Formats: sequence, C-alpha cells, structure tokens
Amino acid sequence: MLKSRVITALLLFPLAVYGILFLSNSLFAAFVGFIILLGAYEWAGFAKFPSTLSKLAYVVIIGTIIFSLWLVNFILSSSMMNQIAVGFWLFALILLSGFPEKAKFWHGSSPVIAIIGAFLLVLTWYALISIHAIEGLKFAQTTMTGPYLVFSVMMLVWIADTGAYFSGKRFGKNKLAPKISPGKSREGVYGGLILAAIIVSLFTFWHGGSSQDYLHIIGISLVTVVFSVIGDLLESMFKRQANIKDSSNLLPGHGGILDRIDSVTAAGPVFYITLSWMYQLN
Repeated sequence: MLKSRVITALLLFPLAVYGILFLSNSLFAAFVGFIILLGAYEWAGFAKFPSTLSKLAYVVIIGTIIFSLWLVNFILSSSMMNQIAVGFWLFALILLSGFPEKAKFWHGSSPVIAIIGAFLLVLTWYALISIHAIEGLKFAQTTMTGPYLVFSVMMLVWIADTGAYFSGKRFGKNKLAPKISPGKSREGVYGGLILAAIIVSLFTFWHGGSSQDYLHIIGISLVTVVFSVIGDLLESMFKRQANIKDSSNLLPGHGGILDRIDSVTAAGPVFYITLSWMYQLN
C-alpha cells in the first residue's frame, strides 16, 4: 500500500505542478475540468446513481455547466460567484453540524446529493480558473501571478495536511468530528494551522513584507486551511452516508480523485474569496 501510494504521488506531483505553472489559462481550464469530471463520476456514486449510464449523464451535466460558463466568458461576475460560494459553504457547515441527527432531508436522496455535488464541483473549477487568470498581484517586494497563486493554494493544503498528520499522530486525543471522520483530531488541525502559519511567515519575511502584508497573508492562509479541513469533512460525510471508504480506486494507494481534491474544493473558493476581498480584485 505504501509503495503504491508513493509511486502514485511521484507520478502525479510533477504532472500537477506542470499543469498549474506552465499551461495557459485555457488549457488549465481544460486540465482542471477533466479532473472535476472524474470527480463528478465519483460523486454520482455518493448519490447512489443506479447505473454507469446515469453516472455518465451526471458527468455530462457538470461538463455542460462548466463549458457553458467558459463559452460565455464567465457571464456571472466574480463577486456573484463568490456570493454563491459563501452561501454554499455556509450551507455545508449546517449540513456538517447536523450530521447524522438532522440529515433526514438529504440522506439517501440522489437529487439533493447530486445538486450539492454540482455546486461543489463547479465552484471549485471556477475558483481555480479565476485564481489562475490573475495577471499579477503585488505582494511585498514581489508580484505573484495567477499560476503561482494556484500553486500557493495547493502548497497550503499540503503543508496543513502534513502538520495535521504528525501533530495528530503525536498529540491527537480530542476527536474533531467523531461521527464523520473518527481519525481526525483537534490537535491535528492545530498542528496544521501552526505549520502553515510558520511557513507563510517565513515566506513573508523572505520577501520583505510589511506588517500589513503579514496580516493579509496570515489571514488568507489560516482561513483557507480551516476550510480545507471542512472540505475534507464534507466529502467524508457523504462517503459515510453512502457507506463507502474511498470515492473510487482510480489512484493506487490514494483512493479516488475526490479523496485527493476534497480539501481543495473548499480551499480554492475560500482562498479566492478572501483574496478578492483583501486585494479588491472584483
């Protein structure tokens, strides 16, 4: 298991880095869109669609929404999409807080779960493409372009996951959400937040950032990390209600696509929302 996990990671990491940093925005949109559609097929499993054909139909619907948004050149303004994303994640928090006692209205309901998945996946695609399209954001004594900002989101998620793993393994005693993901602890979340704060502080210092730069990047990073955990929990909740361990077995040692991008589904939109607010991108 460990060997296959390492091999898969070694193959996927350079592919992800190349796609983020070197593809044009149009090709990156297609690259991310392909990943999202794979995730859509897995989400159809959460919704317990009865056949391969029905799952493929769901994929086509998600693909049509994404392609339509691209064709009309994001006819919905970024501010409107951000408002939709805020509403969705507030709704997600309500779902998480009420599971399993208050899950009757959606538990086992294919249409409701499918609609939730559509919002989740489309908002993730939109946020990542919008971040990638940023031409230049002045930070301290450097200018961050869109591709490097997307890479920063991924690094934040990976750093937080690493900190959470080791902190949880060493100090984990208090369960974060035992009814959703028994393996996660509050101490693990604290460890992820602390490691992320240390890394971004060093990054700010390296680039000669001011106190305002420091407050901005710490604020954006910590909010993003917190929601990356919420994204992870949301996917775990839907897997639990569907009674499955992994979203699929597509990635040896890692499970499915959704198992790899669950944190990003929340981290990406929230990063873009906070970035837009602090730097007035909209």
